[in-house]
Amino acid sequence: MNVTARTARQAATSAINGAKSHGPKTSEGKSRAALNSVRFGFTAAHLLLPGEDPKAYEAFLDSWFAALSPGTIPEAANVAQLADTAWKLERLSRVENGRMRARLEEELEKTDEFKLFDNTRMALAMMTGFVEAVDAIPSPPKDRERTSAFITGVEKTVNVLRELPGLPVAVVEPLASALKMAKENEKTDRIPPAIYENLGNMARMVKGALAAKLAEEEAVLGSLRERLAAEVLLLEDADLKKLERHRRLLENCMQRQLDLLGQVRSQVVSARSEPPSETQALRVKLRLVK
Repeated sequence: MNVTARTARQAATSAINGAKSHGPKTSEGKSRAALNSVRFGFTAAHLLLPGEDPKAYEAFLDSWFAALSPGTIPEAANVAQLADTAWKLERLSRVENGRMRARLEEELEKTDEFKLFDNTRMALAMMTGFVEAVDAIPSPPKDRERTSAFITGVEKTVNVLRELPGLPVAVVEPLASALKMAKENEKTDRIPPAIYENLGNMARMVKGALAAKLAEEEAVLGSLRERLAAEVLLLEDADLKKLERHRRLLENCMQRQLDLLGQVRSQVVSARSEPPSETQALRVKLRLVK
């Protein structure tokens, strides 16, 4: 059986709605319909969204029961509702942080610094592939067709490197010179092994230079990201505004629940004729088994 923690109010609401329902009859249809209103799960009936860990929720709920130590079923119901709201607030914080990071990256990608970084990253990926190919095949191609294709690929790589801003000519020229020697021997149908090996060595040198360049540009992006972070907070963003509205609703809901818990506790103090039940026992009574 699948055990899912639910509050008493949720259990009662589910039972009432289930009696009135004339919706989908198949299990697949019911699942689709049940998730129709779920986006971020701040107002949906489902407490846990797909991907959320029931065990993590159980531990979260236990922590609230341990902190507030309800002594009666009404108090326990209030504590469970508070935990549910707090769970949704934590989810909201995760979604807000994710949206803010995405918004920041969107702005970062518009900068010249990011475009330079991205070009360097692509050049490094190209050079890494070239080096790996030479390492995997330590001897030059043995026929004209493959030799021609290899030289064409190296030539395209050199052209990309020459167009890359900030990469010193001194880094590219040794590879360009090795390519020139290979082209001069192309008519023999096979690049001499020494020249082929030299191409690989020059490619490794360029790869190292590109990796160093990329690290420097990544450091620049780090500083730029920090500067943009404050500016992103001021940007118009429909999703962030919706999330802020959800936050206010959840925080107001939690305040009402705290007020209600205080009222319930004050009302039951004088009516309590037996020793208070153990918190864990009350916690178990609120568990709905499906």
